Amino acid sequence: MPRQEQMKAIEKNQEAVTLAATQAMLRLGSAALVRVHIQTPMKALFRFNALLMGGDGKRYCYIQLPALSVQQKGQYFHPGYYLQLHGVAPDGALVRFGGKIENILEGPHTLLCIEVNQEKASATPLRQDKRFPVQLSASFVVDNTPSVRVMINDISVGGCLFTYPSASSEVITKQRATLELHGIASDQDLSMSGYIISHRKQGQTHSCGFQFDDRSKSRSAWLIANLDFDGERFCLSVPNNDGELTGSIS
Repeated sequence: MPRQEQMKAIEKNQEAVTLAATQAMLRLGSAALVRVHIQTPMKALFRFNALLMGGDGKRYCYIQLPALSVQQKGQYFHPGYYLQLHGVAPDGALVRFGGKIENILEGPHTLLCIEVNQEKASATPLRQDKRFPVQLSASFVVDNTPSVRVMINDISVGGCLFTYPSASSEVITKQRATLELHGIASDQDLSMSGYIISHRKQGQTHSCGFQFDDRSKSRSAWLIANLDFDGERFCLSVPNNDGELTGSIS
């Protein structure tokens, strides 16, 4: 199922929770990737990705703009234009809130100041699968770049949440990548491919939401089926069980 149709199907079956815009911003956290939709008075739409940098906790929030042309700024970034921000929270909810453009703050990083609409914010659960708290070491691999050592903190059949130190290179959202688990026998393949769907910096670590592709879901299902609970979190019970993966994931 194409991702757009999948999102619509999930949202149809999940109840959206109404909340204040300030709560929505806190739920997303700082330096969260958001999708911005600007609508002009003539109903023209302009969409782009940006980083939500935070707000004053009451009326305004600020996003860091990507590189934009003079024409784009002049056409879509007038004070009073309405916009919507969509982002994925660490708990796997799709968070939405709206507002209108206040002004652009030029500097080393160009910031867009937004006056938020307190009455139009919501959070919709996206993760239908049960999540399991884990602590699994893995390597995050993107083509033509050095691998990054990460720690998987929770996992479901459809995806996982992992963290890695801020000193490492920052990952790029929507880029195809692979997670390769450590401590697995060399003749077994438990690599899981997919896409980063959310990214944020939390203190000295980066936190990323990773969505598995269809082929990898059989591997994540096998992995979850072989987790044991140690009283605090789940751990892999048979990391070197030779031949365990044949058939179900090939």
